Amino acid sequence: MTEAPGALIQMDGSLNLRDLGGWPTASGGSIRSGVLFRSDRLSDLTEADLSRHDDLGIRTVIDLRYESEVAEHPSRLWSVVDNHVEIPMGGGAADQKSFLDRAFSGEMDGIDATWVGEAYIEMLTEHASDFGRAVSTAIDAAPALFHCTAGKDRTGLFAMLVLSACDVSRDDILRDFDLSNEYRAEKRIAALAPTFAEKGLDVENFRAALGAPRPSMEMAFDFLDAEHGGPVNYLQSVAGLGEDGIAAIRVLLA
Repeated sequence: MTEAPGALIQMDGSLNLRDLGGWPTASGGSIRSGVLFRSDRLSDLTEADLSRHDDLGIRTVIDLRYESEVAEHPSRLWSVVDNHVEIPMGGGAADQKSFLDRAFSGEMDGIDATWVGEAYIEMLTEHASDFGRAVSTAIDAAPALFHCTAGKDRTGLFAMLVLSACDVSRDDILRDFDLSNEYRAEKRIAALAPTFAEKGLDVENFRAALGAPRPSMEMAFDFLDAEHGGPVNYLQSVAGLGEDGIAAIRVLLA
């Protein structure tokens, strides 16, 4: 489906749509393409984009955004979607509007990768059952697309968990995470820079929250290793998938 692991699928109204397939697994295989897709928000899709999504055959959309995000930017869905599931989760860097409001009001003058990493750990801690439900939904109703607002924080954690369950290497999972910077974050930072300047702020001081900082995802990995025996055991024991759920992920994708 894609030319290379993590290759961007071009759309007019979204910046971060990718097939999760193609990444190599420890067994010597690779993640199956055309099964799971990751994206940023779907509210700005054009008619041409909707047709392109139809062609991808995606029938299930899993929306990880807060209710307020959904209300402000409702998704545009294509004709073959017959399963649209909202599983709200977030906090910290995931809630882009909230942290921007706080920054522009003078409440904060910068955000670093540690702050973002702590937000990831908070999400993994508070939304374990939500991650389990989201992954189970994707397993049961593929081909599926999962997304949040920017397609990097909540979506990045979802992708990390699923790819880990399929024995994709940590380095390749981090490469997948990094791609959000190339595809979306740099464009977003450039677009917001004038507004930050008007508020007397340097957008570079907020790069970690607007981008996908590798040290933050490494913090999430380290947390799961230390507290839960790794991402796979977290999915199995904490998120509630059990051994059968992990096996189903591998059958579907690997």
